[in-house]
Amino acid sequence: MTAPFSARFLAAIKTATKTAVQAVGDFRSAAGFTRVQETQLHAYTSRNQPSVVPLDVAIDLDHCAEKPIHLMEMAHALGFVVIPLHVGPGDFGQDMSEFARTSGDVLGTAVRILEDGRIDPHEAREIAPKLMQGKHILERALARVHRVQKDNQPYIVSDREAAHG
Repeated sequence: MTAPFSARFLAAIKTATKTAVQAVGDFRSAAGFTRVQETQLHAYTSRNQPSVVPLDVAIDLDHCAEKPIHLMEMAHALGFVVIPLHVGPGDFGQDMSEFARTSGDVLGTAVRILEDGRIDPHEAREIAPKLMQGKHILERALARVHRVQKDNQPYIVSDREAAHG
């Protein structure tokens, strides 16, 4: 019997679990945010234990860590990347969030188009507007960044940022 595809990623998932626990604080704190006990979390991080973090526990840990640690590792295992829906405040943050969504759409379309190893005319018509939208968003964001460089002044994107600046 051959090993399942996921077997080669178990160590990385265990490391992701440990990283998420550390981001939350410690095993006791992390257990308080999940349905499992501290000892079970230890087992999920141990390379000497066969158990692996269940999906619901991974989601809870990532949520408490405030970053998609497990999700990014799983996406990487499957050849994908995680793109945030919201990057930050202000129009620059909005542009970056919109670019993230547009990029995901472009990449999904590109992967599908390239399955047969060529770009057909109807596929080019499908992806061209998506690429143009991404280019437009980047040009808008780049104009903002160039303005900051030219003026040699920070661009305040939110009151919170201004209070700490």
